[in-house]
Amino acid sequence: MSLPTLPETARRLLLSPLVLDIEFLGTKVRAHIPNSYTLDIYYNATLQKYSCTIIKQNKRIIGWDNAPHHKHVKTYPHHFHRPDGKITQSKMKSNPTEDITTILRETKKTLKL
Repeated sequence: MSLPTLPETARRLLLSPLVLDIEFLGTKVRAHIPNSYTLDIYYNATLQKYSCTIIKQNKRIIGWDNAPHHKHVKTYPHHFHRPDGKITQSKMKSNPTEDITTILRETKKTLKL
């Protein structure tokens, strides 16, 4: 398995009809999606750290990351921030390029797009 890259993640995002456009912001790719939502995907290959967050008006709606601060979650350090603020298990495995299908599916379901 090769290391994921932000350009490859961006390419896969652009294949989705949910994504209106993208921009690169350093170590992050931002996808603009309908109804003024954005999807920010941060990835650091060296540290194997990631964060995928749906945002509207500077507020996180949902998100996934592997910051090691929710030890009670079965999939630690991977976890999911639900719309109600609860932290639950995550299907992510530190590879946003491969996880993009799950991210987009959950985004579409949660935002009812």
